[in-house]
Amino acid sequence: MTTVDINSLIGARLDEDAALARTVDLALARAEAGSLPFAALVVRDGVVLGGGVNTVLDDHDPSGHGEVVAVRDAARRLGTADLAGAVVYSSCEPCAICRLVAAAAGVGEIVYAAGKELVPAAVDADPVTTGQLIDAVTAVLPGIARAGRTGADVAAPFRGYAR
Repeated sequence: MTTVDINSLIGARLDEDAALARTVDLALARAEAGSLPFAALVVRDGVVLGGGVNTVLDDHDPSGHGEVVAVRDAARRLGTADLAGAVVYSSCEPCAICRLVAAAAGVGEIVYAAGKELVPAAVDADPVTTGQLIDAVTAVLPGIARAGRTGADVAAPFRGYAR
């Protein structure tokens, strides 16, 4: 069982590889607990400001995506909705909702570990529509998301969820 505590990461200094590896660890822990395998960290100047995991099933909240929860957490901890200069590191390519929320908070970039093509049908039953929505948001917010570099096994959370 993988265990990573978001609170223990707050204030930590992480480079891109380490931040992405931690999001993959967080997502894997969620998968092993039977929850949707997505997680994110908000980082500015290399320092973790907040984090979150997907809580859609736990909270019965369709907006409880890992990136959204991470943005909420960072904003709450900082006492401001302005996260200008921050980067969101995500375990998976962000959906349209996550891209919009990050942009609304002033986040300039989301860096992700796993591409959307790795998301199994058990998690996203309609990848065509998901892709179209991502494309629509990307047309308005070009450059908001990019694949990152990490040595982590980015598909592990999805394998863990499928078990």
